[in-house]
Amino acid sequence: MRHWLLCILACGGLAGGAQAADPARELDFSISVRTPEQVTAFYSARGFPDQAVRALVNSCLLTVGMHNNRPDVVWLELANWRFTDAQGRKVRRITRRDWEARWEQLQVPPASRATFGWTQLPESRDLQPGEPVGGNVAVLPPTGPFTLEARFRTGQRKDGPVLRVRIPDLRCPAPGTEENRP
Repeated sequence: MRHWLLCILACGGLAGGAQAADPARELDFSISVRTPEQVTAFYSARGFPDQAVRALVNSCLLTVGMHNNRPDVVWLELANWRFTDAQGRKVRRITRRDWEARWEQLQVPPASRATFGWTQLPESRDLQPGEPVGGNVAVLPPTGPFTLEARFRTGQRKDGPVLRVRIPDLRCPAPGTEENRP
């Protein structure tokens, strides 16, 4: 499984690697692709019905963590994230609204829906200076590698510089495997 940790610098560029804290960093960003076994173990242990676990395993869950190191606000807005496959085609993100419709169709109990909700990255929110956030984002699994391009507006009124994150070569694991596909 691959795990990415990126640090966004004041110039808006990228620096890779898990490095010691540096005051020049503006946004710490990490992303990990969850295996079907991890998803099954986590949600099954929390009482999710089998059909809901299967729906989750058939998606591609990405666990994201961020920490705002800027002296002002960074805006998390998943609508400003783009996932594309190797040919540049859109990889569809599964939104909270999509999940709610699926949970309704599968008659998932309210307690499981609430648990699922707190495991997801918010669709939109402000990150105050020094504040972290984390959670899952799901996409429909593409057959090969894909790229995340995320934009983050900054400033109290979203009028500061735009921070950009580009993560290439993400891969969804095949169901029934521990590792990502080659």
